[in-house]
Amino acid sequence: MSCQLINLTETGILALVSLMIGFAISFCRQAEQSRCSKIKLCWGGISCDREPLSGDTILQLNAEEEKKEEL
Repeated sequence: MSCQLINLTETGILALVSLMIGFAISFCRQAEQSRCSKIKLCWGGISCDREPLSGDTILQLNAEEEKKEEL
């Protein structure tokens, strides 16, 4: 087997960079919306300490969702 050199054009580089940026934005949105109190990445593996929602929080979220549906 021989190593092959991969040639990238400017378009290819832009596509790869945009994929990485899109992944970072998606990950940050997901992490922000999660119920994780602590998020550890690479050094501890990807882990999340989740906190269950309380009954009051669930009722509040349901009320906010109903208000959005009424508008």
